[in-house]
Amino acid sequence: MQPIPYFGEKLEGDWVYEEKIDGWRLQIIKVEEEIKFFGRRLTKNPDWTEKLKVPRENLKRILPKKTILDSELYSDKGRRFIPSLFAKKKKAEPLIYIFDVIFFEGEFLGNLPLKKRRKILESLNFKPPFFLLPQYKLVSIEKILENFRETSSEGVVFKELNSDYRLGKECPLVTEFWRKLKFRR
Repeated sequence: MQPIPYFGEKLEGDWVYEEKIDGWRLQIIKVEEEIKFFGRRLTKNPDWTEKLKVPRENLKRILPKKTILDSELYSDKGRRFIPSLFAKKKKAEPLIYIFDVIFFEGEFLGNLPLKKRRKILESLNFKPPFFLLPQYKLVSIEKILENFRETSSEGVVFKELNSDYRLGKECPLVTEFWRKLKFRR
């Protein structure tokens, strides 16, 4: 994801924005009837399926086989409580924010524009602790800065609605179509 290099930059095209969740990247995978959870990048043991104790029944019902979702793992008490979600006695409740679909029914969807991938996600009925991360039409970066200034948000992510999802060896490739703006905390 590319940062916005300066505030005077003009984003050409049809853009949306969403809150940047300061969590841990999580891939949700449905293989046959089983739901698996994998951390991404730089994780020594990325298979979190057995350690992450979250209800999976809803996902088993709504996701077709051979589906991969991109999401962010967070907790109701903030980032520093995420490790407790893997403990026998967790100290927080998980919040999982889903923001993209990479494979659906075994078909790679990365070549589809974001707006079509988003429609697929919107057709699913996620139940807590799984949430579809809200997206909003980008009208003015300045207004977003005004609105988010007083929040505890880590920042915002801007995405071009016609952008694809490009895979690299370990993660999505950085493109000019997804931008982030982080706030100092």
